[in-house]
Amino acid sequence: MAGPDISDGAPWWLAGSVVAFWVVRETWGALLSRRKERTETDANVALVEGLAKRVETLENRLSTQDQRLQQEVDLRLRAQEEASVLRMRIRQLESILRGLGAIIPETDGVSA
Repeated sequence: MAGPDISDGAPWWLAGSVVAFWVVRETWGALLSRRKERTETDANVALVEGLAKRVETLENRLSTQDQRLQQEVDLRLRAQEEASVLRMRIRQLESILRGLGAIIPETDGVSA
């Protein structure tokens, strides 16, 4: 015979079993790894979607708040303009009344 006897080594079915076990183990590990990666990917997608919705909600709130602040600023400016017009009208009426001889006391401590 030209080589070692087959009966000297491990039986062929043992070697085949080891190879089959290794292939099954690697396949199973790949499936579990893919399932884990898929779960992590789904979780990341859900996280990003949640964050995107939160950012959109915050942007909407901010734009609403900006509109309210702008309305308040406009109302305050209009109120200041009206107050200024009324002060000028009061001064004009006081001047006319003084011209007619009315005695109008000076307003002490009241800012115009």
